[in-house]
Amino acid sequence: MEPCRTLAGLRIALIENDDLLRESLAFFLQVQGGLLETFKCAEDAVATVSLGVFGAVISDLLLPGEDGLSLLRRARSASGTVITILITAYRNSNLSDEARHAGVDAILLKPFSTADLENAMQMARIDRESAAGIGLPETGA
Repeated sequence: MEPCRTLAGLRIALIENDDLLRESLAFFLQVQGGLLETFKCAEDAVATVSLGVFGAVISDLLLPGEDGLSLLRRARSASGTVITILITAYRNSNLSDEARHAGVDAILLKPFSTADLENAMQMARIDRESAAGIGLPETGA
């Protein structure tokens, strides 16, 4: 598996209360070159470090204590360029509207593949860089 340039060197906060899923996603993101910090709940994440230092924040929706949508809203307030990904098994027609208003870049419905996560991160990074006027490196063909 070739590391993804989108994730290489990117500081990522992963907030997921399911141990197996958190560990699996952390392994994948680290193999892809991401610099990971993992948390079981939103309160642990905000107590440890400012959300503004991350290039990406990935959070489950249903967490003990503060929910993931609220956490991602806080991450977006801390940094206009942070990539925010919401993961959930909860299917609700209002969720996409709420997530859009919170500044969430993508919602991944469980179960999802690592390719889905990688694609969502890549699209969000392109969107964020385009909005900030940052040119993407050219690829040699």
